[in-house]
Amino acid sequence: MTRSLSSDLNTSLALQKIRIVDLIELHLSTAVYFTNGHIDVSFDSATAPDSGANTYLAQGQFLGLGQVNETRDLRVSTVPIVFTAVDFTTIALILNNTYIDKRVVIYRAVLDEKLQPQTGQTYQYFDGRIKDFTIQESRASAQLTMEVASQFADYERTNGRRTNNTSQQRFFASDVGMEFSPQIQTDIKWGRT
Repeated sequence: MTRSLSSDLNTSLALQKIRIVDLIELHLSTAVYFTNGHIDVSFDSATAPDSGANTYLAQGQFLGLGQVNETRDLRVSTVPIVFTAVDFTTIALILNNTYIDKRVVIYRAVLDEKLQPQTGQTYQYFDGRIKDFTIQESRASAQLTMEVASQFADYERTNGRRTNNTSQQRFFASDVGMEFSPQIQTDIKWGRT
């Protein structure tokens, strides 16, 4: 995707000393703002659900994100966002909210000498929705990786009901007919044999 960067941003990128941070908006039930910089950053984005400038917290849990691959073909692009899982704050934030299909917007900002983004020095890097997350643990550390996909992530998916208890309960709350469906090990032959 072609990006039109402002002349101020191009000038800043040409300098020998550049301070770049990523700013992430998680549009959960209450919006959460994180940065991977070493200090909090105040920024007023057009996509934030809250009006006015928001403080993107340098909480030390947001470790980084993967690369966004852009092509001219219509393809699903995903970005892994990595948080530390040693402290349970981010895990609790995800588990205590409905996170599937919630919007995530990522900005990349060039900071000035006062370590704040200037007008025209920040651009939108990615806009997508949360697909899933995984937690990887080792003896020395733990990481929570959130998979964020573009709006075309489920482009070819066929919507409908599933043969599991959750889908059945959504439509018929008192029906427990699918309660043991995950335990069926044999292939069921439907129709005439």
